Order: sequence, then C-alpha cells, then structure tokens
Amino acid sequence: MNYQSIRRPVVILSALLFHVLLIFHLLFSPVIIVVASQKGIVNASFVVFVLLSGLSLFFGRAYCSWFCPGCGVQEIMAFFMKRKAKSNKANSIKYIIFIIWIGAILLGYITNGIHRIDLTYGMSDISVQRKIILTLGAIVIIVPITAMFGRFASCKYICWQAPFMIIGTTVRDYFHLRGLRLKADKSKCTGCELCTTKCPMNIEVMAKVETGKMADPECILCGNCVDSCKKKAIRFSFSKN
Repeated sequence: MNYQSIRRPVVILSALLFHVLLIFHLLFSPVIIVVASQKGIVNASFVVFVLLSGLSLFFGRAYCSWFCPGCGVQEIMAFFMKRKAKSNKANSIKYIIFIIWIGAILLGYITNGIHRIDLTYGMSDISVQRKIILTLGAIVIIVPITAMFGRFASCKYICWQAPFMIIGTTVRDYFHLRGLRLKADKSKCTGCELCTTKCPMNIEVMAKVETGKMADPECILCGNCVDSCKKKAIRFSFSKN
C-alpha cells in the first residue's frame, strides 16, 4: 500500500473544507479558546484539544499529517517547493508558545470558573467578516513561515497543537502503552537513505533504523519513510515500544 496516495488527498481536502467553510477558527483557533476561557465557556476547540491529547496516546502525531488543515496547506505548498525546514533550536519555539497559551487558558478558567458549555461559541455569534479574518490568519502565518524556512516549518517551529500530541506520545511510550508507531528491521536496510530524504520533518530516519529506536517527537507518522523503503525495512505497527 502507498500511504501517500491516501494521506495527501485526505489532508489537502481537510484544509480546503475547513478554510472554505470558515470553521478552522472554531475548532483550532488558539485565540477563540482563550476568549472563551475568560468568559467561563467550554467551547468546541476546548473539546478538540482534549481529544487530540487523548488520541495521541494511541495514534501519536498521526493527526498532524493525516487530518490537520494546517498540514494540508503545507502539503499544497510542497508541490511548489522542495526545501525542508531544518531541525535546530527553533524547534523549541512551539513549546514556549504552548506554555504561554496554556497558561492564558488556565488563568481564564481559574479566574472566571466554568459557567457553561457552548460548542458553537465563536461560530454563531460573530460576523462572517471576522470568521474570514480568523481563518485567513492561520494561512497568513503558515504560508510565509513555510516559504522562508522550508516545508512543514510551521509544524516544526510554531504549531500550538503539536505539544499536545508530543506530550501524549511521550506518556504512552513511558508507560509502554500499545499504539501506532514505526518499527524497523535493520537487517533489511541497504543504507540508501531514501527514508531520510523523503521525511518531510527532516528527521535522520536511517540513523534510527540502524539503532532500532524509531521514536522521535517530530515524527508525524506520515508514512513517507514506509513508502520510500523498497526493502520494507520500515513499517507501521500498532504495538508496544
């Protein structure tokens, strides 16, 4: 099976639907949830982020590459640019953003309490013009960063959702829970480095194959390394580490 023939159309369709229907901001906006917390409202994005954390215990960061609208935008850009974002200290920026953002949300709920659940908050009570601004806001951030620093740069450097799944995956691996992960058979590896070349997150995949330890916080389980390995040295597995 070629996973990219399924994954790319799915994640690109996700990006198109979420942005065209103007619901990206409702489910994923880092702004709406902060505003909701200040009013003591549990909104749809609150539920989404809790679900992402829970699902990461079983599926790691697969959501990032298979369903995330932001990733879909970057997949579209990948048709026009081949340079990949480097792995460096800039990877830590997303954690700083995450801590500040989560702190603002927690402060809002601690200060104001939780008064009601309103899953439509941020959708039915704002104008179409504001929906467009909030939805385009994500694109305005993703596109320039990707253009300047390379493919999937926003996933690596600034994504406010990634730490949810990285933390969940880390917890899963620590407790040796069963989940979706990559497995490698070193004996089948010929050292062609295609797995590393094809990795959109610029992970040294072949080096991991040689050690047999495939886990990496930046791995989004896209399956590019699986598809590119002609010797089938890498595979998906729903298992314990």
